[in-house]
Amino acid sequence: MLVRSKDGNYELIDFREMAPAAAFETMYSPPLSNSNLSLYGGLASGVPGELRGIQYLHENYGSLPWKHLMQPAIKLARYGFNVTADTVRYMASATSGSYNFLVDDSTWAIDFAPNGTLLGLGDTMTRKRYADTLESIAEYGPDAFYTGAIANATIQALQKSNGTMTLSDLASYTVQIRTPSNITYRGFKIHSGTAPSSGAVVLSVLKIVEGYDMSTPSQLNLSTHYLDEGMRFGYGQRTLLGDPAFLSNLTAYQEDMVSEKTAEEVRSKIEEYHTLNISAYNPLSYDM
Repeated sequence: MLVRSKDGNYELIDFREMAPAAAFETMYSPPLSNSNLSLYGGLASGVPGELRGIQYLHENYGSLPWKHLMQPAIKLARYGFNVTADTVRYMASATSGSYNFLVDDSTWAIDFAPNGTLLGLGDTMTRKRYADTLESIAEYGPDAFYTGAIANATIQALQKSNGTMTLSDLASYTVQIRTPSNITYRGFKIHSGTAPSSGAVVLSVLKIVEGYDMSTPSQLNLSTHYLDEGMRFGYGQRTLLGDPAFLSNLTAYQEDMVSEKTAEEVRSKIEEYHTLNISAYNPLSYDM
């Protein structure tokens, strides 16, 4: 989360999920595993950070009582909300052959199919167990999630599905405060995130297209081409981003990504009527 304080300063609060301590780099790679384990089951879950991030935000920028702020979400979960067409569509996508975990798995069915069949358009869905969880967090703060009964239930469920997360992983999660990235674009100051977010990628693309006419209607085809090429170079630069805890020199690299010098270098490579060989977009192939 990028926050602008009332005195005009910017702060980047990083509360992304983190890998459990037992995770390792090739845990999803053959022959040790398969890619589905990164999507389904206990190994697919990272240590959640959202509550710690919201806690930091509330403690440093909030004014209303924590418990008060939780009440609308608790009420919605406990007393329900109408099932919309979007909800129906997402529920339908949960079917895999003849198996639908929203109906066939009691953990899910209690909310999504309380009477044995999926809820339909206009029905009222409640999430009463979620309301109970939110009430505990409202009463006792985020520690109620990261330690105690909720934490124990979370870890038991994950380990039952072959996960490796532990109570220690939950209890030791901490928010990271990072320095935002910023540029000047056509006279405006723009601020965004840095790694492990891709904010610097967005700002890099903006710096690249800043040197082109992007507003003349008759030049629409060219301006679209320039934007496409800018995004190709930006996403090429993205391949060298990662977790600052494990990659050195990321601060200097991201500063180079959004610099005038790099934008000029990239524009010198972009051709008006052609895309380039894929190797041209590799940031190691030009001077940054």
